[in-house]
Amino acid sequence: MAVTAAKAAKSEIVYSHPTMCLHCHLIVEMFHERGADPVKGSWQCPRCGHKYLFSHWKIKKQVRGKSEAA
Repeated sequence: MAVTAAKAAKSEIVYSHPTMCLHCHLIVEMFHERGADPVKGSWQCPRCGHKYLFSHWKIKKQVRGKSEAA
């Protein structure tokens, strides 16, 4: 039973790619709870606890192909 409970608890956390925390200046894997609110939710640094709201992140859609300069 303990193994399934640990897997269930672990699957509730989502980790980011290695990212530098602008507060503690360490490269860490930020995390948030699965199903977090897109407006009020945030990534959190595991080292210092600094939070980065999802609404402040500017995520651009990556498109393969020719660049505009070419």
